[in-house]
Amino acid sequence: MSAVEVKKAQNNLSCPICYQLFNNPKYLPCYHSYCEGCLEKMQVQSKIICPECRKEVKVPAGGVKEFATNFFINRLVDDLILKKKVAGEEKVNCDNCNEDDPVVSFCPDCNSFLCKVCNDYHKRSKQLSGHGVVPLTELRSNKETPAIQAKVKIPLCKEHDEQLKYYCETCDELVCMYCTMKKHNGHNHDSMKNMASKYRSQLKKATTPIEEMIQDLSGVHDNIDKMMKKIRKQGDEVNKQVDQHYNELVEKLMEQKDQVKQQVCDTVSQKEKALTTQLDEVDSTQAELVSMKELNDALEKSSDQEALSAKKQVIDGMQQLTEKYKKVNKHPVQSASMKFIPSKDPFPQFGSFSSIVNLCSSEVANLPQSIIVGKKVEVTIITKDSNGDHCSTGGHKVFVQLKSFTGNVTVGEVRDNNDGSYVASLVGENVGEAKLHVSISGQEIRGSPYSIVVVRNYQALNLPNKIMNNNGSMGYPWGVAFGRNGVWGVADQSNDCVCVFDGQDKLVRKVGSSGSNNSQFNCPRGVAFDNNNHLYVADSNNNRVQKFDVNGNYLLQFGGHGSGNGQLQGPLGITTHNGSVYVADTNNHRISVFQYNGQFCISFGSGQLGSPYDVAVNVNNQLLVADFSKHCIVTFTLDGHYVGKFGTQGSNRGQLKNPYSLATDVNGFILVSDNNHRVSVFNHVGNFIHCFGSYGSANGQFSSPVGIALSPNGSIYVSDHNNKRIQIFTNY
Repeated sequence: MSAVEVKKAQNNLSCPICYQLFNNPKYLPCYHSYCEGCLEKMQVQSKIICPECRKEVKVPAGGVKEFATNFFINRLVDDLILKKKVAGEEKVNCDNCNEDDPVVSFCPDCNSFLCKVCNDYHKRSKQLSGHGVVPLTELRSNKETPAIQAKVKIPLCKEHDEQLKYYCETCDELVCMYCTMKKHNGHNHDSMKNMASKYRSQLKKATTPIEEMIQDLSGVHDNIDKMMKKIRKQGDEVNKQVDQHYNELVEKLMEQKDQVKQQVCDTVSQKEKALTTQLDEVDSTQAELVSMKELNDALEKSSDQEALSAKKQVIDGMQQLTEKYKKVNKHPVQSASMKFIPSKDPFPQFGSFSSIVNLCSSEVANLPQSIIVGKKVEVTIITKDSNGDHCSTGGHKVFVQLKSFTGNVTVGEVRDNNDGSYVASLVGENVGEAKLHVSISGQEIRGSPYSIVVVRNYQALNLPNKIMNNNGSMGYPWGVAFGRNGVWGVADQSNDCVCVFDGQDKLVRKVGSSGSNNSQFNCPRGVAFDNNNHLYVADSNNNRVQKFDVNGNYLLQFGGHGSGNGQLQGPLGITTHNGSVYVADTNNHRISVFQYNGQFCISFGSGQLGSPYDVAVNVNNQLLVADFSKHCIVTFTLDGHYVGKFGTQGSNRGQLKNPYSLATDVNGFILVSDNNHRVSVFNHVGNFIHCFGSYGSANGQFSSPVGIALSPNGSIYVSDHNNKRIQIFTNY
């Protein structure tokens, strides 16, 4: 092989990454090959981007080495190296010994270069005497020489370090002799030679269509290339037509451009004039204030006669100055928002091309303070021009979205009325506080985002969906509470028991009887369940709390009459949370906290509470207390630190009169029943939302609603004490 041929072969067998001869080349799934070391350098995390086709390839769990080896390129590289040695382009050492003697021959059978000593040994050895050893001088001469080829290297088994001389047809992989006897025992395997002979014809047959495919795609390539040339030529023709058409329009457009720019200039002047007037007013007022301050500073050092002489002037002047200060607009009366809105038809008798819209002056015309969850509501957006007047045309990009306090976003549908107004349809999907964002052409309007409360359908509550009185056997119900799986219970004060119902409101059992022994009650009032559906009952006149299992069996009691730690006097409301039982210790004017096993923890609220009637834990893990005598709801941390309160005494909407009981929903809304014979709904910070109910015995009316609870599906259960019934309201 000539030097030119060797160089050409080397270029064809060079890695596209390092430009050196392939070193252990590996196939990617896209059939492109690279050195194993080059692929390792290209790997980012567990991926490789093929440099040639840009296909993303996932690296096997075992690394780059697990890609298939390109044995064909390996052999060609070995052949090339052999030929370079024969041509004298690389130093050649004897492959059979460690001496540095000159090489004199090459043995194709051994694939080895030989020195004179090893060459002589080949000739004398009976085993090697049949090898076709060729003198190196003969190989390098111009004479016809026997073809030489690098001996095929048989890869080794990674597990047994033996040559892979067999092929397992069952597993489609090369195996060694030991593998055939162990891991592949019983599989269909044979020698590589026999299997290769079997599959070569299949490989040839499978690849027969390749040539036809190549020719076919070559024809497709030519057709596409011709079409691209036609497209470019046609594009040039169209561009000439475009140039001709728009050159005629440019002159007309420039005229309109000057008009529009004059409009912009006028708008800027109007805004600057308004802001200059505002600035003069601010500066004037500020100067008068500075003068008044200087006069006041001087009076501090003046004589009594001087101070009294100036008194009327200072006081009258200060009153006038204060009124002037209050009238000063402290926000810029103009915004910087201007937008160029091209006309839909720029050439209607060559009239106006655009309008300037003062985006920030736009407004929402009918913004509600609250919306009902799941119910569609519409708001109207009015756009205004640079003069603050309503725009008379549409076409603006109006975008409206409602973002809940949990981060969920609902995008509204916007309808263009084509008169400068837009109607946005919204649906609040999450109960709680939300922000309404309104933007025009990517800029939020003044006042956006707007605060809106998304509420449960409390506002639609008037009549109950269901009334329960145990077929007339219910006495005077007090506390009501829910456990797991829809189980709920109500304390029957006059019958000294607790009625327990299932999720279908069917009576399951009655717990307790009259008395002071275990499992007996004297005026039970508050009830609660823990996560195991264990029942806790505030046994008011026995001054204790009793605990029962899911089947109504007595477990333990805690409390006892007194004012010491762990003692109770007239306990009413009760709730459980994270292993603790919170008890409204009414006549001790405090909250007492116990563990589920009855062990006393802490008490708090003395001096801050009047008559605590009920307790509940809100979504912020705070304890809410209904204070009967102070007509308010008081908030504490769970470890007893005072947070705040809301509610004032009265019968108007949002006011409370002797609150009996309270409950909270998963979105923080607070329901309070009180001696106004109604249920009031507040949000999580105590702002009034809605109320329902009035005094009476008709459906939807109450006579002392002393207990209230929310079912898992959001229904409201109200203990209508003097009417001897439970009224159930559905708010969804």
